Amino acid sequence: MNAPEAVASYLPKSAGPLPFCPGCGHSLLLRELDRALVLLQADPAKTVIVTDIGCIGLSDRYFSTSGFHGLHGRSITYATGLKLARPDLTVIALIGDGGCGIGGAHLLSAARRNLDITLLVANNFNYGMTGG
Repeated sequence: MNAPEAVASYLPKSAGPLPFCPGCGHSLLLRELDRALVLLQADPAKTVIVTDIGCIGLSDRYFSTSGFHGLHGRSITYATGLKLARPDLTVIALIGDGGCGIGGAHLLSAARRNLDITLLVANNFNYGMTGG
């Protein structure tokens, strides 16, 4: 059996430039997530990035992994369901400060379940998609 080919980046240049405002930390967060995935050599076919509505919700389409885009404040809930149904997957939820505020109870429930989910909260101190 052949070993899988090493991935140099999960953010392909063909996806285009990241759409975030100048000075916003979202681009940095995505580049660091890319760097972490490269270091881990995560299997793109078994990695899912889950997002919701908001600025950070634009992120799932830029990665060469599977993606799931859902309702505002619910990315943690979807990530939990994915992990329970498919424990073999690497599940990463990206949520903004607004979505985290709206879905805060889901964060507490996920912590109680202690599933192997990675959660990254992007705080730009702004409900940016609403004109904040």
